[in-house]
Amino acid sequence: MNSIICYQPEFTQNPAVDSRQIVDIHYQHETRRSLLLNELAHCQAVLLDPQAFALHISAREPGADALAVDTRLQALNQAAIDCVTLPGLNEELRLYALGVMLSTASNLPQEAECVQRIASMPGWLARHAEQGELQRMHGELPAIDVLKSQLIRELGVMSLDWTRLPDHPRSVTLPMQVGLLMLQDANSEAQMQQQLAQVWQTHGAQCQAQTPWLLTHYLVYRVYHDLFPGNHPEHSYLQLVCDYFQLKTLFSLWMMEGTALSAQEMTALIGLFEQWRVCEAQNQERDCRHELFAGNDLLAAFSLIAG
Repeated sequence: MNSIICYQPEFTQNPAVDSRQIVDIHYQHETRRSLLLNELAHCQAVLLDPQAFALHISAREPGADALAVDTRLQALNQAAIDCVTLPGLNEELRLYALGVMLSTASNLPQEAECVQRIASMPGWLARHAEQGELQRMHGELPAIDVLKSQLIRELGVMSLDWTRLPDHPRSVTLPMQVGLLMLQDANSEAQMQQQLAQVWQTHGAQCQAQTPWLLTHYLVYRVYHDLFPGNHPEHSYLQLVCDYFQLKTLFSLWMMEGTALSAQEMTALIGLFEQWRVCEAQNQERDCRHELFAGNDLLAAFSLIAG
């Protein structure tokens, strides 16, 4: 039997990780070793170590439960990893580049030669970023706030396990503040949305200063672990952007009263969010309806990273 490549990121070898909790994801062309981020130790291993995604490569036999992945999806996944790691850009611009790549790829025919065109897109986007064109296009996205309000309100009904937060005064007041989000009227929602955006604009860079790679690692993890974008690229993209927006909202809520947000506290918030994301309650508590976007998942996602 022919051997295949096994990718083992550095985070799976972290001494704080129980080797029995490593997840082997088998594809017919490769195996990816990974972790679920529903444990704090796993979040710390993936998000706090700047070398967490350094790859150790070995050969192994294909798993009996290997999933077949066509070459187009393989190319899309690699292009997605390249997009969310484009140098010199913040996460919103990287997510925008990812959406542009997916939109362009969706218009390509299914022929094999299009795989090379998909593979070349991150380089094309990098050149546009160097010229300021990507930033200009992002700046022209329409400011449509309806989905932002919905996702902020949705945080109030999520079954988040607040006991996962560290021992901190803000860990006591934040759950109450989040629970009140679903009770706001339209004027209060608009004011809250403006406040959250201002907090992130003012303090977002400061809270990332210790570990500027942290949110990038989160995006890379999501693309790597889930073999993003799967069979429904635009919907997967919307889900990813919704998750990023809600995490950014949690970070901003933590900082709203002037409280600093450390890398460890960011990691804890991501851990409790990821625990919710992989539980069954997520299916009942997430509602990404967006009728005003006429079923256009890309436009809905772009509305969340506009401005």
